[in-house]
Amino acid sequence: MGITTTRGTIRRITVALDCSPHSRATLDAAAAIAGALHAELSGIFVEDINLIHMAELPFSEEILVNTAKSRQLDAAGVARQMKLQQKQALELLRQTAERFGIPHSFRTLRGRVSTEIISAALESDLLALGRSGRTPSCRRGLGSTAKQAVIESKTHILLSLRGFRSASPLLVLYDGSQAARLALETALRIAASNGILHVLLLAGNEPKAARLRREAETITKKSGKTIEFHVIPWNDSTMLSQCIRMIDSGMVVLGEEMEAVDDTTVLGLIENLSCPLLLLRQRPRALRRA
Repeated sequence: MGITTTRGTIRRITVALDCSPHSRATLDAAAAIAGALHAELSGIFVEDINLIHMAELPFSEEILVNTAKSRQLDAAGVARQMKLQQKQALELLRQTAERFGIPHSFRTLRGRVSTEIISAALESDLLALGRSGRTPSCRRGLGSTAKQAVIESKTHILLSLRGFRSASPLLVLYDGSQAARLALETALRIAASNGILHVLLLAGNEPKAARLRREAETITKKSGKTIEFHVIPWNDSTMLSQCIRMIDSGMVVLGEEMEAVDDTTVLGLIENLSCPLLLLRQRPRALRRA
């Protein structure tokens, strides 16, 4: 079962859990995908070794978000908090997996958060994590762990955030390339049975737009989904981001190594879009920084 790509079948989805709102939303999104693809969920909770070491220092303090007051970090208190978060993560995974009727597993790791998450992803076909973490400094934009995973991880990536609904319309970019076909076929499989799929045709002229639409219609005609086509003549991240926001869809499904979209544009979309994004990779490689 699962979805077959040029890199094999998606049978195992690793979800990074830290009990933040974005992490909870990511778990729901990953579970919805796992249910559609008959895949297994593997939850991981990482005990942050940097925080543990910091709590052992006599002068370390933490700032309370609600009151802006500081208090001394306590090693025993940090350990208790991590243990509580671990239990919450396990229970959240169990409840979600039961709700979607999918197999699941859970393990706790210790180390640098981003390093452990990227390493754990090597054992799976898809890595799912929140766009942002628990700290206030990263809640508005792309968090440091998510950014490092996007750049360094060589597996498919799912980034989600608070407010995700599995029944929301999906959006996929299509330029006729093999990567775009993979994205379109995947979007069809994970879209809700009565859902809407927006297909953005990346075409600079009418003949190309017509050709891309015929290709996409051939792929989607037997899906039973409602397909809405949009022609987009731009391929830079700023204009694409604006168009995607105007359509107001849910998750964006994007194929890496599309002919019309380079790595710089992909990274720009990931940075700029405030919506769930599924990045599909045709072969094991990390994104090239600009």
